Amino acid sequence: MKGKNKGEGKKRRSVCFLLFVFLFFSASAQYSPKDIKYSVTDLYALRYYPFRVPADSIVRAVMDRTGAGAFVAAPAVYRKTAVDLVFHTAFLDNRRQHLSRTDNLFYRNFIKPYEPWLQYTRPLNESGRETALTIGLYEEQAKDGVLSVSKSEGIYDCIGIQNVGDVLDKTFGDIDLLRDQSESMRFPFRSPLVSGNSARYRYFLSSIQQEDGRAVYEIAFYPADPKDNHALTGYLYVTADGCYSLVRALFTLNIPYSINLIKNVLFVQTFTGAAEPFRPLRKETLFTWGDEMAGSLLINRTAHYLHPVELQEAEKLSGDVVALAAQTGAFQNLQTGVHFLLTDHLTVGGKNGWFEYGPVLQSLSYNEVEGVRLRVGGNTTLRLNRRLLLGGFVAYGTKDRRLKYRGDVIFSFSPKNKDIWEFPKRLFQVSYVQDFNNPGDDLLTSRRDHVLYSFSHARIFNLSFQRMAVVRYTHELPNQLSFKVEGKYLHDRPEGGLSILRALTGSEVNFALRYAPREIFLQNRESRMYLRKNIEWNLSHRIGLKNVFGSEYAYHITRFDAYRKFYFPQNVGQAEVRLAAGHVWSRIPFPLLFITKGNQSYIFQKDDYNLADYYEFITDRFVSGNVGIRFNWSPFRLFYDSRVKTSLGGRVLYGPLSDNNNPSLHFELYPFPPEVQRLGSRPYVEVNIGFSDILKVLRVEWVHRLTYREPKIVGERKKTGSLFITTSFDF
Repeated sequence: MKGKNKGEGKKRRSVCFLLFVFLFFSASAQYSPKDIKYSVTDLYALRYYPFRVPADSIVRAVMDRTGAGAFVAAPAVYRKTAVDLVFHTAFLDNRRQHLSRTDNLFYRNFIKPYEPWLQYTRPLNESGRETALTIGLYEEQAKDGVLSVSKSEGIYDCIGIQNVGDVLDKTFGDIDLLRDQSESMRFPFRSPLVSGNSARYRYFLSSIQQEDGRAVYEIAFYPADPKDNHALTGYLYVTADGCYSLVRALFTLNIPYSINLIKNVLFVQTFTGAAEPFRPLRKETLFTWGDEMAGSLLINRTAHYLHPVELQEAEKLSGDVVALAAQTGAFQNLQTGVHFLLTDHLTVGGKNGWFEYGPVLQSLSYNEVEGVRLRVGGNTTLRLNRRLLLGGFVAYGTKDRRLKYRGDVIFSFSPKNKDIWEFPKRLFQVSYVQDFNNPGDDLLTSRRDHVLYSFSHARIFNLSFQRMAVVRYTHELPNQLSFKVEGKYLHDRPEGGLSILRALTGSEVNFALRYAPREIFLQNRESRMYLRKNIEWNLSHRIGLKNVFGSEYAYHITRFDAYRKFYFPQNVGQAEVRLAAGHVWSRIPFPLLFITKGNQSYIFQKDDYNLADYYEFITDRFVSGNVGIRFNWSPFRLFYDSRVKTSLGGRVLYGPLSDNNNPSLHFELYPFPPEVQRLGSRPYVEVNIGFSDILKVLRVEWVHRLTYREPKIVGERKKTGSLFITTSFDF
């Protein structure tokens, strides 16, 4: 079993993202969700319009003017992010009437308590076809170059105001058309108004329009190379009075449309348009997600320049909704429920409590060695101390009647706002744990006692009873480069089916590096929900320290992992590729070698070997490959308009055990039990096919094992295929 419950992790990430968009996406008073989507589609199609009049000379005049120093920087910036839920009025009325007529349990408990919020809805536009509910406001004001943040208590409590601010800053960035290169969505983009970038773009005169009583040129621009992912596409509006002043710009990002997170983002920027001084007045970034014919969630992140901006009446309504929420027991229950779904923890004493109980879903489980396992645990919160966390658990099995326990002390060198694991981490941790573990797994991160893993397709007897002490320092840098230094003591006594083996004692130090440039994530306790992660590199080296705290072995073990996500053209789909390699440079017993990450549950693990047992293959050197492909199409579309996607994948592991660690050649090494085999000259291969985005979040996979299908024990029936289920949400 892998250290973390990835099936549950995917579910939490899905719920976390849905909550994020529910709370933090807002609409513009000028642009409806349909307007934004249609505008983005129109801008992508500019290269196919029959433009006839080039506008290169006009754009060069604008470049000459802006390049001559006429641009004056704004003295202050005031940014606001209004939060709206946007509904199609007819759809909302229809659903409310239907639910109120049925008056079922779902309506009474999950809909009716929040209906008072709807009194604060307003028409989004003059047509009245869409209704917007402003539920929050996130403001930043620039003072001496430092942004101060005001927040709405309650609305942002589940995820954290700093979490939201970091994601907004990293995601939307700031597109400056008068600067050579700007960044948005963690991609660098070249401006069409800088002379050095003019060769990247095509400019055409679209029309001459009137804005504020003066004639302006409407200039369409798009990249010369359709696959240029560092370019913009849109319209420039320039005065036709001979001054060539930029008045307004409407544009989007020329990036693969298959990137779900950023395929509907629209930028609207206005400028003074005067001869002197020339500066921006307003930058508006609009992003929509959802079904514009039913309900949508949008974000309107607006930067105002030169002067403070008073809140509009619609934005003031957010204060009323927040105040209403604070007085509503239903909302408090919602906050508690969402916090539980995201973290698997419950705060004792409300949101200001000093202690969290959890993980809740690990409180009760079952396995053949321990029987029914009962566990009680938790940790302190930042309400007690913003730099220090104390935690642990106590567990007991009704069959083995043995007490297990763990204690943790984590200190942060910088104060945190919501979770002590917030980016960037500078953590010093001391942990001690005594518990059963799946051999080859990490006892500190293992979630083998999760209630969902009580149901497996094979009986589990191969466990080790381990005592582990760890001292660790983790340091993250702002550029997503991080390192970890760790010292560990381990006493490992095999039990169950492995009880014939003697215990071993080891001490080691571990050095690890991780680099994941330009990733975007939401922090959820110690785990992270990645909104964007295209590249990741990991390198670790373990050094065994013989005769330190009774250690019996000296060794060196190196492992390297690389991850890359690719997007197919024409919105066909995407592929995720992970390659790994490892080598043991010393002669050591097989419990310290590389052990296959198997999976005996019914939850699909995309990075594990789902049809291999937890403790099936052993090797001291390996290379592996893992490919997962998702196509934005499925056979269901032949019969109805389905958004279900097709997924394919495969995992390959190759690495014959060397003679140096072969117990049949070196009798001082542990012999292999019958359930365990060395990885031979054949690679282990399994493939999967299935469907994802079922009901938005479910994923079903059929996994088939292609090699090592013969039973290891006479009379044993080898499982060569199985159906798995998990949750999935791809960005």
